[in-house]
Amino acid sequence: MDAINTTELKYYGKALAINFKKFLDRTVDKYNSLFTLDPEESKDILLEISKEMEKKGDHKGAGEIYKKILLSEPNNVNALFKLAKVYNDMGQFKEAAEALKKVVVLDNSIAQAFYLLGSAHFALDENKEAMAALQKAVELNPGYAEAYYKIGLIFDARSDHDRAIEAYQKTISFSPDFVRAYQSLGFAYESKGMRDEAVKYFKKAIDIEERRSGK
Repeated sequence: MDAINTTELKYYGKALAINFKKFLDRTVDKYNSLFTLDPEESKDILLEISKEMEKKGDHKGAGEIYKKILLSEPNNVNALFKLAKVYNDMGQFKEAAEALKKVVVLDNSIAQAFYLLGSAHFALDENKEAMAALQKAVELNPGYAEAYYKIGLIFDARSDHDRAIEAYQKTISFSPDFVRAYQSLGFAYESKGMRDEAVKYFKKAIDIEERRSGK
């Protein structure tokens, strides 16, 4: 067997990288030829392309790729979840919720799926559904600070400030630098007429922001 020429391998690798970049720059409509490949190979390539598109901020293009995968695999949890995240990033919360409902039926063990579902419902002012999804998220991940924060917002929207405060306190117990939680605590205490407590948490939020900015 001939010895492997490492110099040639380097050039070959560089050529692949250059051509792959050109490939990424093409429009989604030109990816149809990938489906002539082995299904698993084409799926892996499409997922890699969509990842690069999301990095570039092309959420719409990435979403079209996930839709292509779902045409051949309607129950592909990974593609459904990624499509839902794209919808969420684009502010299309109704579409995000519909995709996430399918995800949690197919796999009810993904805490982030329930969190995003709760967030989508919350954005759509569907607070009852949002609460149910967020509570499932913290059941699956008891340290889910962002989910506790959203739960607090829902309690605040119901003017249940005591339970909102409890949720915000859980948020900062898991994420001590969660600025918005301190701000929301301040507003919750302000709503209860507890000005001193409110000021304490507003100051804490300011302290964290100043520390981050290096002031």
